[in-house]
Amino acid sequence: MSSIIFKFQKNIIIVTLVFSLQILLPLKKLMADDIYVGVASNFLTPLNDLKKLFEKENKVKIFISSGSSGGLYSQIVNGAPLDIFLSGDQYLPQKLESTGIGIKGSRFTYATGKLLLFSTNNIFFREELPDILTNKDINYIGIGNPQYVPYGMAAKEVLHSLGLFNQLSPKLILSKNVNQVFVMTFFGNLDLGFISKSDFVKKNQKGKVWEIPQNLYSPIEQDAILLKNGKKKENAKLFLQFLSSDQVKEKLKKFGYVFN
Repeated sequence: MSSIIFKFQKNIIIVTLVFSLQILLPLKKLMADDIYVGVASNFLTPLNDLKKLFEKENKVKIFISSGSSGGLYSQIVNGAPLDIFLSGDQYLPQKLESTGIGIKGSRFTYATGKLLLFSTNNIFFREELPDILTNKDINYIGIGNPQYVPYGMAAKEVLHSLGLFNQLSPKLILSKNVNQVFVMTFFGNLDLGFISKSDFVKKNQKGKVWEIPQNLYSPIEQDAILLKNGKKKENAKLFLQFLSSDQVKEKLKKFGYVFN
């Protein structure tokens, strides 16, 4: 049992270090034409693809800081020099807009995410949802910390909808972001993980997912907003136009996002 716990702790340390490195802005002097984007971890992989396309077409550099939506929000409120915030929810961009840190009228929903239940332990593959959640062999279930992570809040809603939250609370492992849940589940440190569909679509090479009915949780509508720091940057405004284009929406559907 001790070796399992050690492995679990070791991977938490590794993932946390990666997360810490991701949120650091470049040490070079901030350039007037460059774009600095804070992005929720579920959207990091799609954004990296979009970044390459936009940079090639517009001869501009995009620098990315990734983490939980709540963590990025705190950085923005405390003066982080970001031009654009791509949140994993609508609430935090709305708060930024109401306080003037986000530019009024620039906020829009750039994607709607989907929540999946994920495991790489084949002893669970024949189980069905929701019975799998109460399997006696389940010891650890990963979710993003609902206080900071929209996908974690959605997972909490699912468990409440199923009447299982109190029963399963002792088994819940809270992570800093939804990507961390995917990584720990992928390596077998968690028996089950509530993950974003985008992580599974692009990064998975093994395991099984269970689709979660939409009526069990609120739609994960993800909003973008131009920040005060980017108000005078034409490239930042151009990138938001690009993000809302039909071309980008078609690309994002391949990552598991949906559009109304």
